[in-house]
Amino acid sequence: MEIRKLVILAESAKFNNFCVAGVDIDTGKWIRPISEAAELEEAVPLDDLKYPDGSRAELLDVVEIKFSDRAANNPIQPENFFYNPKYFWQKVGHVTLQEVIDGRGFDLRDEIFFSDKRSILGVDVAKMPARESLLLLPVEGLFIAVKEAEDHKKFFADFKYRGKKFFRFSVGDIAVRNKFADSSAGKYLFKDSATVVFSLTNPYQKNAECYKMLAQIF
Repeated sequence: MEIRKLVILAESAKFNNFCVAGVDIDTGKWIRPISEAAELEEAVPLDDLKYPDGSRAELLDVVEIKFSDRAANNPIQPENFFYNPKYFWQKVGHVTLQEVIDGRGFDLRDEIFFSDKRSILGVDVAKMPARESLLLLPVEGLFIAVKEAEDHKKFFADFKYRGKKFFRFSVGDIAVRNKFADSSAGKYLFKDSATVVFSLTNPYQKNAECYKMLAQIF
């Protein structure tokens, strides 16, 4: 059983639970703690985010997590590691976003997950020699687009990264979704500049595409 300390940089929505991601406090490498419970599809339930005192893990907390000996072996998301559900996560500190950026920098790439499109085929990702599914990037001109669906709303983001415009990336940030939950369909300027955690999803069954989403917006 391995113990690692992570700075939590994302707690996005996933199947009424959470997709959690952070960077190793010692190496700066991304880690996505995932549940071993098959029915949760790698999401983290709220109970597993709670500390022994009943409070819950928050963004930018430094958290000590005991991981399972079982390997995740996810072909799309190499950062995935099963945590051991028998042990509480322990808060051992708290940092600022600027401290994270000063310590490890951004994950600057020419492209966001291998292309300029909003999705990429899972089979193409699996072929990449250097796979990755988490990035910390600076963006500009961030707009949130609200779309009415049959029984709920969908949230997308338009933004600029390295001078290029990107459109209709999904938004998983819970606070942002809540902020625009009562907004009518349309497009709204959210931030002139922001730091964003991007996440690449597992392939969707209906089209085998992995979608690029804004998991957390700072």
